[in-house]
Amino acid sequence: MRWDNEAVDRHIETLSPLVSEIDAAIAEHGVALYGAGFLGAWACNHLRDQGVEVRLFVDRDPEKIGRRLRGVPIIAPADPMLDDVGAVLITARHAVSAVSKGLASRGLPLCAFDGYFVCRHRERLLRVRDEYLDDARSVEVFNALMIAMLTGSRESCLAVMEKDMYFALPEFSGNFEDTFVDAGAFVGDTIERFIWENLGTFGRIYAFEPGERQFAALEKRAVRLAEEWAFEPASLELVRAGLGASSQTMSCSFVADAPLRHGLVADDDQAVLDDQAPRAEVISLDAFLDGRPATFIKADVEGMELALLEGARETIRRHRPKLALCVYHYPSDLFTIPEAVRALVPDYRLRLRQHAPLFGDFVLYCNP
Repeated sequence: MRWDNEAVDRHIETLSPLVSEIDAAIAEHGVALYGAGFLGAWACNHLRDQGVEVRLFVDRDPEKIGRRLRGVPIIAPADPMLDDVGAVLITARHAVSAVSKGLASRGLPLCAFDGYFVCRHRERLLRVRDEYLDDARSVEVFNALMIAMLTGSRESCLAVMEKDMYFALPEFSGNFEDTFVDAGAFVGDTIERFIWENLGTFGRIYAFEPGERQFAALEKRAVRLAEEWAFEPASLELVRAGLGASSQTMSCSFVADAPLRHGLVADDDQAVLDDQAPRAEVISLDAFLDGRPATFIKADVEGMELALLEGARETIRRHRPKLALCVYHYPSDLFTIPEAVRALVPDYRLRLRQHAPLFGDFVLYCNP
C-alpha cells in the first residue's frame, strides 16, 4: 500500500527537525500565520492555547491588509515587520508550495500549519487511525490525508478520492424511508442528491442553513424539487438557522469570501472582519426535534460539527442515526470528532472517505 503506516512515519521523521527548529524560534520571537482566513483564525486560538505568541497575520488580499484578525495585525507579504518574527506557519492550505517559494528569501523557518499540527499531535491522530477506523480503506485514506498535511501536496488526496460525497457507502443510499437532517444545507445541493439517491422516496427532510444568500437559493431549489419529483412540499422543511450545542445568536464570518466559505462565530469573537456582518440563529437538534426521530444526519457546518454533536446527543443515542460528518475544517477534527462519536455510541462503525481532488471534503461515515 502506497499510503501505509510506514510512509506516514517517514514523513513525520522528515519534518520533525524543522518543527523543532520552529518551536525554538517562536519561543523567542513568536510566530506569523500566512493566511488570514478561516483556518488562520482557528490556528491563532489553538497556538495561543499552547502558550505561543501569534504576532502577525500575512495575507495578499488588499481588503484584509491593515485590519486585525483575533486582535492580530494583518500585513502584506513584503512588509518588513515579518522579519521580526521567529517563524511562519502557512494556514493557506491550498497555496503551501507557492507561499514557501515566495517567502524563501526571507530566511525564516516555515512550514504548513497542518504539517506542524500532525507532528505535535502525532499520538492522538495515530490512536484514532489504529483503534477507531473500521476498514483498511479508511486507514489508507487517513494515512493519505496525514501525508498531504505533512507535505502540503494534494497528490495523496487525488490517489484516494472517491465520488458520491455523503452517499459513498451502501448503507447511506437507497433507504427509502429515511428522515434526513441536512445540517449546513447550503443551496440545497446535497438535498437534491439525497432525493436522487432515494428516487424521490423518503420520510422527511429537515434542512438547516444560516446563510442569507444561501437560504434564498435553497428556497428556490426546494420549490423546483417538489415540482419535479412530485413529493409533498411539506415533507421538506427548511429552517434558516445553524445547528449547535444550544440556542444562541451568532455572527456570520468571512461573508465576503466565496459562498461556500461562510461560517458562524460568537458575537464576541474577533474572527469577524466585517463590522456589518449578518447574524443568524443557532439551535440544538435535540430541541428542534423534541424526541422526533432522525435516521440520517449529514453535517457540513464549517467547524461546528462538535457543537452540533453536543446538541444532538439525545437524538443520536436514542435513534442511532447514520452520520456523515465533515472532518476537514480543522486539523483536530480528525481525532476530536471520531472521539466524540465513539463517546456517544461506542459500537458505531467509523469509516473515512475522501471526496475531492484536494485537501478537503473528507467525510467520517458512522453507523450502527
